[in-house]
Amino acid sequence: MVKCPYCGFEGEFKLLRTWKFKYYTVYYYKCPNCGKLFRYYIGVSPRGKRSEFIIRVGIPQGQSRGGAK
Repeated sequence: MVKCPYCGFEGEFKLLRTWKFKYYTVYYYKCPNCGKLFRYYIGVSPRGKRSEFIIRVGIPQGQSRGGAK
């Protein structure tokens, strides 16, 4: 079960996009509870090791969505 890394919500997330990265399938989610974005990676390496992890997606402090300052 996927869990939001920001607010801890567990449930159904809005799936924005999926793609393959090496041997991972990447799911780009938006949390319906807090509205923040994160990526969920899941895959099996060529040696058979299963791994999964979450990466937060955000804007670095001091920057805006509108472009360069």
